Amino acid sequence: MIKNCTIFDCTLREVGYQTGWYFDVEFTRGLYQFAQGKGIDYVELGFFHNEEADPGKGDFRYCSMRNDKIVEVFKNTKNVTKISVMRDVQRPLSNLLPQKETVIDTIRILTRSHETDFAVLDKHIDEMFTLGYEIFINFTSAGYNSIEMNKRFVDYAIEKGVTAVEFADTESVMTVDYVINTIKTCHDAGLKCGVHLHDKNGTADMLADTALEHGADYMDVTHLGLGGKWRDGNVTMEYLLRKLNVNGGYESTVIKNKLIEQLIKYKEFSAAE
Repeated sequence: MIKNCTIFDCTLREVGYQTGWYFDVEFTRGLYQFAQGKGIDYVELGFFHNEEADPGKGDFRYCSMRNDKIVEVFKNTKNVTKISVMRDVQRPLSNLLPQKETVIDTIRILTRSHETDFAVLDKHIDEMFTLGYEIFINFTSAGYNSIEMNKRFVDYAIEKGVTAVEFADTESVMTVDYVINTIKTCHDAGLKCGVHLHDKNGTADMLADTALEHGADYMDVTHLGLGGKWRDGNVTMEYLLRKLNVNGGYESTVIKNKLIEQLIKYKEFSAAE
């Protein structure tokens, strides 16, 4: 946590759309070590997709099914910075392993706001708690939600005892008032709130400023602001660190250069639209 803001580095998951979730081991370890050194709280790998239903991608697309390889990558690198993975409950899924058998600490449930089924979420959350994971719920396409809908999501999250809810501006339609009201809705109920801002319209930095000013507890970023299924980008790691008075230093420059090299190397595997 830096100045009361907990940071998720989503570079591997988001830029995975452009590389097919293929990344060199050296780059992956370097990105994690950068996060650890700068006080970044989470590095997010990818998804728990089912390889049989969604073949031809790199290890971080199938984090349960490639567990042995992922453990090998991080076994001598893992430290205080946690590792998270997204579980997209509206897509074909692989079975989860007990947390003690993985290097993964945290699961962020991805549910498209207007497709959310609380009965389905109940099943997944109960399983994840039984297996020992920390749990967040990410409501995507959230910019179209009414405040009343968000209140229902917040009440549900409190009832289930998850760590926090996060609202994703998948279509870049959130406004300043929306961000303020959504954070207030969470905090008034006693729940921590995060934001995941896409940058289709060039508004991500402005909305990030608003979120920080109004006490957002979590924020998602990527190096160079790259990533996304539509190449629409995110709040940049560099921008957020500057806002929090953290110097990325030479290490940040190295990561950015090596990230571009990964994009070039694995371009043929792109899953971006």
